[in-house]
Amino acid sequence: MSTAPIDSGGSGGGINRILSHLSTPFTSNTTSSNITENRVTPSTASSTIPITTAETTETIEITWIDVYNRFDSLLSGSILHILYRIIDITLLLIGLTSSSSACKISNHLAITSICLLIFYFIDIAIIFLLLVRNLSSRSSQLTEQEKLEQARRASSLRGFFIFFKIIPVCVGTGYTFASTFTDSSDCQLMRVCLGIVCVSTWLLLLIPPTKPELPVRRSFVVECFILVFVLIINLTYIGTVTTAMNDVNQTTCIYNKTEDLYLGAPLKSYAYVGLILFSCTTIIHMIDLTISQLCLRLTRGRQIYIYYYALQYTLNYFGAIVVIYYFSVGALFLFQPRSGQPCRNDAPHLYRTLLIWEWIRLLSPLIAIPLIIILCCLGVFFGIILSYCLPASITVPLLELFQGWVSAGPMTMNPNPPASQEHIDTLPVISFGQDSDQFNQTDCAICRTNFEPNEQLKKLQCGHLFHPECVTNWLLITRICPICRQRMSVTNP
Repeated sequence: MSTAPIDSGGSGGGINRILSHLSTPFTSNTTSSNITENRVTPSTASSTIPITTAETTETIEITWIDVYNRFDSLLSGSILHILYRIIDITLLLIGLTSSSSACKISNHLAITSICLLIFYFIDIAIIFLLLVRNLSSRSSQLTEQEKLEQARRASSLRGFFIFFKIIPVCVGTGYTFASTFTDSSDCQLMRVCLGIVCVSTWLLLLIPPTKPELPVRRSFVVECFILVFVLIINLTYIGTVTTAMNDVNQTTCIYNKTEDLYLGAPLKSYAYVGLILFSCTTIIHMIDLTISQLCLRLTRGRQIYIYYYALQYTLNYFGAIVVIYYFSVGALFLFQPRSGQPCRNDAPHLYRTLLIWEWIRLLSPLIAIPLIIILCCLGVFFGIILSYCLPASITVPLLELFQGWVSAGPMTMNPNPPASQEHIDTLPVISFGQDSDQFNQTDCAICRTNFEPNEQLKKLQCGHLFHPECVTNWLLITRICPICRQRMSVTNP
C-alpha cells in the first residue's frame, strides 16, 4: 500500500518549520483498530488526520504525548530542563544585581555566581543551536543512523559543559554552607540566591523530571496501596509540623519583609507553605485515584482520561518545581551557618521538627541509589539464568525506572538505543488469526493479555506479535525484541 505525500503547508520561516514538525502525522500501514477493555491506547483521545491512499482512507491519530515527544526531540531532550535553567539564571542575576558594590568586587560568591551563569548561558545557547539545526532542511534528509550519531555528538557536547558545571556548584555549595553567617546584609542575598541554585541542582540530579507516558491502568488495590503510602507520609508531616507550630507567635519566626528571607529564618511562615503544599499534594492524589478508576471503567471514560492525564502531568511537573525550590530554601534556613537563628532560640521544637523532615526529604532519594545497585548486582548474578525466563511485565518497569534516571543527564552510548516513532510506524500490522504466525502466539508478552480474534497487531522483524501500544512503549525504550532479544535494524523492514 502506498501512502500519498502530505503537504505540510510549506516550511518558510521558523514558526512554520516548528508547526510542520509538530503536525507531521505518524504514518501507518493499516486502518486503526479498537482496543481491549484493560488497555489505554493513544487512539482513544487524540486528534485525527485523514490520509488518502491508493486503496482506502486511513485515519492517523496523534495524542498530546506524541506532540510533546516531537517538540522534545527538536530541543534534543531538554524541554523539561529549560524552566529550571530560567529560574536559576533569574536567581543568580538577582543575587548579582541586588547586592552592594562591596560584595561584587573580588568576592568568591560573585565569582562563583558568574561562572554558573556562563555555564547556563552556554547550555541554553547549545539548546538553541540544536533547535535551529533540527529545523533545517538538511536534518530532514538524514538517515536514522545519521540522526542518532548527530544526537550523540550533541549530547556529548552538552555533557562536557554539564560535567564542568558541577565544579562551581560544589564550590558554591561549600561557600554557602561552610562560611560564617554574619549580620551584615552586603552579601547575604547573593549567598541565598547562589545556595538555592546549588541545592536545587543537587536535588535535580537525585530526582530528575520524568517525561510523560501513556497512562497505565492499575488495579484498584495497587492504586489504594499507593494512596495509603502517600497519605501516611503527608499526614504525618502535616500532623507533626502543625503540632510544632502551636504557640509560636514570635516575630522572628514570621515573614514580614523581604530582608527576612536572607537575614533571618521565618520558620513558621516556611512551615505554613509546606502545609499548604503537601495538603494540595494529598488532595491531588485522591482526585487522581477517583478519576482514574472512574474513567477506566466507563465505556467512554478512557477518552476523557487521556486529556485529564495532560492536566495531571502539568500539575505534577510544576508541583515538582515548587517542591524542589521549597526544600532548597529550607536547606538555607535550617542548615549551617544560619541554623534557624534567631527563630531557633524562640521556637526550638519547630526548628527540630522541620530539620528532621528536611533530612528525610533530602535523603529519601538517596535510598533508591543503594537499592538500584543491589538490584543491578542481583540482575548480573541471576541474569544468565533468568534472562530468558523473566516476563516482559517485570523487565519493562525496570527499564522505565532506569530511563527516568538516564533521560535527565546527557545521552549515554547505548548499543541498543530506542527506535524512532517514524520507524515504529513502519512496522507491519496484521490481523490475529488471519495471517500466519510462525511462533503460534496467543498473548502479548508485554502486557500478558490474550489476543482477540481479528485484533490488529504489530509484527517485529523477528516475527513476534504485540499490541501496537505495548510494542510502541517498549521500542521507545529499547529496540530489542522483548522475547528473542533480536535488535531491530535502523532500516525499514
